[in-house]
Amino acid sequence: MDQGYGHLKKRRAHSMKMLPMRFAARHLHSLSLAGCIAIGAAPTLAHAQAGAAAPGASPASQATDAIVVTAGRRPQSETALAATVDVLPARRLEAESIRTFDDLARADTSLQISAYQGETQLFLRGIGAVTFIGGFESSIAVNLDGVYLGRPTAIAPALFDIERVEILKGPQGTLYGRNATGGAINLITRGPSSEWQVDASATLGNYSRRDLFVGVTGPLAPGVNFRVALGSNNHDGFTRLHLGSDPGGNAIEARAESRHEIMARARLDWTLGASTELQFSGDYYRADDRGVVFHFAGPGYANNPLFLERIGQGEVGGYGERRISASLLPFNKPANWGLSARLVTSLGGPIFSATSSLRRTRPRNLTDMSNSTVLGESQFKAERATQVSQEFELRSAEGARINYLVGFTYYRERNDVRNEFFVPDLVTYLGGTGSEDCCLLRANGSVKTDSYALFGEVGGAVLPATRVTIGGRLARERRSGRNLLDFTGYLLLNDTILEPVTFTSFTPRLVVEHDIAALGRLYASATKGFKAGGFNVGSGQNSPYSPENIWSYEIGAKLQPAPGWFLTASAFHYDYRNLQVQDVDRNTVLIRNAATAKVDGIEIESRWSPGGSLHLGAMASWLDARFSRYATVNTKRPELGVVDLSGNPLPQAPRWRLGGNAEYEVPVGGIGTLRLRADAAWQDRIFFSAFRDPRASQKGYWWLKARATLLPAGSPFRVSLFVDNLTNSRAFTNISITGDLDASRALGNLAPPRTWGLELRYSL
Repeated sequence: MDQGYGHLKKRRAHSMKMLPMRFAARHLHSLSLAGCIAIGAAPTLAHAQAGAAAPGASPASQATDAIVVTAGRRPQSETALAATVDVLPARRLEAESIRTFDDLARADTSLQISAYQGETQLFLRGIGAVTFIGGFESSIAVNLDGVYLGRPTAIAPALFDIERVEILKGPQGTLYGRNATGGAINLITRGPSSEWQVDASATLGNYSRRDLFVGVTGPLAPGVNFRVALGSNNHDGFTRLHLGSDPGGNAIEARAESRHEIMARARLDWTLGASTELQFSGDYYRADDRGVVFHFAGPGYANNPLFLERIGQGEVGGYGERRISASLLPFNKPANWGLSARLVTSLGGPIFSATSSLRRTRPRNLTDMSNSTVLGESQFKAERATQVSQEFELRSAEGARINYLVGFTYYRERNDVRNEFFVPDLVTYLGGTGSEDCCLLRANGSVKTDSYALFGEVGGAVLPATRVTIGGRLARERRSGRNLLDFTGYLLLNDTILEPVTFTSFTPRLVVEHDIAALGRLYASATKGFKAGGFNVGSGQNSPYSPENIWSYEIGAKLQPAPGWFLTASAFHYDYRNLQVQDVDRNTVLIRNAATAKVDGIEIESRWSPGGSLHLGAMASWLDARFSRYATVNTKRPELGVVDLSGNPLPQAPRWRLGGNAEYEVPVGGIGTLRLRADAAWQDRIFFSAFRDPRASQKGYWWLKARATLLPAGSPFRVSLFVDNLTNSRAFTNISITGDLDASRALGNLAPPRTWGLELRYSL
């Protein structure tokens, strides 16, 4: 066994001795940061500077300005895009103190984000994928400068040196391909400049927060520009770990939920003549911290008296507390990198592009499962994923009377997955003799994926103020792998080669849009989304689960009723079939296809600058996402037989979410300008299980944040004071019911506590 569990018994015996070693290892980041070289991912030719703002520009002062986006796979104003998209430019990310991917969840009322052992779980309008083990895939496609990120563990590290974030709502299968059932999120990084520029920031805050960032861009030679960015995020743990007592009866404690990470990104743009550009890019990410931990969310079903007897010998943290008991020190050590190259050239009108990429994702973490000082039960999770992708695209020139786009894409991934649960001394309770290696439940496997697709769309005016766009994607995906489920030292449960299986799909798209003089635009769309089936590796489930499909019907409006006032509204209906539902069955995870679901919703967003220095924003979403036909067995209560879940809400789909912000700028005589901003968000009760189980739910709560920024006149510096989660709300972002071996308890992850800090930024 490797370092996941090979020395676990020694870790348990000497966990206290390792505290100084962990502390020293944590600070190796600052040494390795200076030596990191990366080349960061490439956007398209026309949007390298799209959405850019002056360093001190007010996020709200440009609230009604048109931002150029590429959500439609061509540069266009967000107000001209006939789709529901929320755009967060860099100035808004700064204003809302969005530091991590999880912070995006408070910026958009239709988006739910949670972290589960290093994996980013995404839900848009109630559509997403609940993941308990490595190897499963998201239902929201995340693209970094046009390169699809196949692993949920690769998503969070990608939010670095970002120019803007585009959140596309509704199925995006036609334009964005695989696993875009519920939508797509495009991360656009900052590109090179032909002039020398430097931007940097330093942040200090509570929990010993210390973040550093520096970016440099400029020309290397005529027609050759570059950008390099380096960053490091650090803070101590939000959660206290109680590890028992020393011989003198003194409590031994450590910290978890810490963050110690380094990031690097660089890009080189080489202009060849007047019509061709080459872009070379890459990125690197590494962390070494205790960022992964389970919080005790309740007793769950308490269906294993043997486990309850054993856990009673130790201490268990209270519900939702940030002080929990543990038998060992957790760790989180991911290491990811990616390279890409892009050619963009004009063919005398039409524009041709080709993008090649290579990415490797290596998450690795260990977490205590028992919340006890004596049991030592834990989960080790790791993946070794390598993906290669190639895309060719030909689109019409800007301003053409008929717009068209055709393309071909290939995606290849090889992923080795490990989900290993260490349950020491369990064999005694099972009545066996066991061995030295008992008891390690290995839920491991490997998956091979090859995907090909042809896609395209064409659109043009059918009336002076009315346009119609039709498109489609024909895709083929082939999967194979290996399944291993083994109770080391006790019983081999499954060891099977998974024979190849192929899934094909056609996802059409129809959009009709109509301009209303100077008021704005109306649109209606019908779109299909598709997520391929696959294998549930690391289980006793050898037959593939089926693909899921969704049809979306949406109407919307993008209006400017008055100067300084921008209003968007949409209403939608989804027909969702064969949902891929992940659930814990006894002590392994099953992926089953639910029958059907219906989703209805309304979203409204308003940005208003009434004049002067006051800027206001508000959003609201109402969602009715429920199973319309789904009958299954709750494996935690098999005595109930088959349970009808019709009418139950989909997981991670709160009915109501509200948000608002206000910003005001005050001149400070002789010094500069003071910018004051406040954000507020409220979320209705949310369920994390298809069974509408109150044991796995979170009641409604508020989330408040504030920021004050001083912009000295004529200075490249600006300084900010900020606070996030002002009322220190304690809210679970996900909860799962564990296996029967752990008495089917409720464990989950908490949103961050109140954090505050001082930030200094420099741009020149």
